[in-house]
Amino acid sequence: MTSSEKSVNADHQRVELSHPDGSTSPLLLVPASNRDERRPAVLILPGIAVGARYYLPIARALADAGIDVAITELRGQGESTHRIGRGGGAAGYHESAAEDIPLALDAMQRELGDRRVVLLGHSMGAQISVYHLARHDPRVVGMIAVAAQSPFHRGFPTSFGRRLRFGSIVMPIVGAIAGHVPGQFFGASGRVPADRIRDWAKLASTGSMQPARADLDYLDGLARVTVPVLAVVIADDPLAPEGAARNLLAMLPSARTTLELEPLALGHNTWARRPDEIVARLVAWIDREVATTA
Repeated sequence: MTSSEKSVNADHQRVELSHPDGSTSPLLLVPASNRDERRPAVLILPGIAVGARYYLPIARALADAGIDVAITELRGQGESTHRIGRGGGAAGYHESAAEDIPLALDAMQRELGDRRVVLLGHSMGAQISVYHLARHDPRVVGMIAVAAQSPFHRGFPTSFGRRLRFGSIVMPIVGAIAGHVPGQFFGASGRVPADRIRDWAKLASTGSMQPARADLDYLDGLARVTVPVLAVVIADDPLAPEGAARNLLAMLPSARTTLELEPLALGHNTWARRPDEIVARLVAWIDREVATTA
């Protein structure tokens, strides 16, 4: 697994990643304007149906704080060339956790040097980040989840939880028939790989899930994660309420977890475009939990 072409824009670099299924995707690198060597780099994993470029404002704000940042795509969305549907490669939680995140981390190491990394996951990107933690990658020293959740239906208000429970039954059937699930099911656009939805559905229905095609016992790996993890709940976010965020943290019973409530209604997605309040929280947590002493 290697990265190919590299191009440079005004404030970020683009590195093309080549995935095992033959697809490509961009890794967007935003180097710190004045790197603070105490702080690890950050790898951002998008939410469902959100492209990597959407997160450039928060990446720039973190870079201004002295933190190197990279943004990757989830397989099959944004500028990923992964073929969704029949005949395409697998694109479940395991492929993202075991192949795509390590590929992005490898490219970060080549471009930024040997760095410790904190994963910053948004919504489904945080769920996939959690599963990567189960692999105990020594480069990853912490994780941040913003506007993120376990989709387990019992973490949501009753009416919304019932919709999730129903969706966990219906959407895998739609995926099996069509080869994909329309993004409209998630209030988004485009198509979602059926493999990812099957894993999501197991998590939504039971709160626990061993991904398909796994090469290890992810549940055992999750139980042994000890790195620090922060979850930030955005006020008035029905897609990632406090109960669902707590269920995400509960997937890591041995980790040092923190949950913070952001009182401003910044939006489930738009917090990444209005990043000042969130960046202040993230930098404070990084300095407290994972930065090295001078």
